[in-house]
Amino acid sequence: MQCLVAVPQALNAMTLTLQSETEFTVKTYVAIIGGKAVLAFRAEDDDEACAMIDDQEGSMRSDLKVLVDTDGKPLWDGKSAIEAREATAAQHAEWEQSRDQAISDGEIDLDARNDPDEWNVYLMGVPRTNKVQRSQ
Repeated sequence: MQCLVAVPQALNAMTLTLQSETEFTVKTYVAIIGGKAVLAFRAEDDDEACAMIDDQEGSMRSDLKVLVDTDGKPLWDGKSAIEAREATAAQHAEWEQSRDQAISDGEIDLDARNDPDEWNVYLMGVPRTNKVQRSQ
């Protein structure tokens, strides 16, 4: 599988710089299947993002085969190409909001040194409802 990474121009300022003994930058990426963003995740760079998607033994691929979208279809058929690109500002904000909620709910335990950048967000959307037309 070939991993393609596209970088939206407006995202250069959206990287998070963490400081410890060494400084490194972590970016939010999205996995795209069939032209649809299905997963937001964090990686240090394009190469790591591609490696995470291409990992045949990793949990990302198995999760994408098991989880279903709002139509009840698996997010990934196990055959289609999975591409990676940097997240849009809105996708990054959705990842960040989910991560913050996970920290608040204790799903990410910072005291236990859980890495919040390992949090993945599946972008399955909200089921569509039929609009009811009101009679006048």
